[in-house]
Amino acid sequence: MVEETIQVIRETEAKADAITRDAEVKGNQIVDDAEKQAKQRKEEQLAVMEEKMQKAMTDAREEGERVQAETLSKIEKEVVALKELASVKEEEAVSLVIAQLVS
Repeated sequence: MVEETIQVIRETEAKADAITRDAEVKGNQIVDDAEKQAKQRKEEQLAVMEEKMQKAMTDAREEGERVQAETLSKIEKEVVALKELASVKEEEAVSLVIAQLVS
């Protein structure tokens, strides 16, 4: 009877040790899986953020080029208008000088 009890205790201890080892292995596996998933999610999020950043930079560059083209067009129109005004003023000045010389 005592031997049977000792045997049952030993078997129970062995089962408890096996359960503890299995739990430790499973716990380590869960931690490893969680770390892998976290790393993968981090990489995915970084890729998404980099893609968004590249798009934002492209959009900003395109907007800058558009604004630059608009500004250049306005400046060119102003230059043409100023040249026309200068031409008119030059003609007026020449006419005034000629009128002063003639009189």
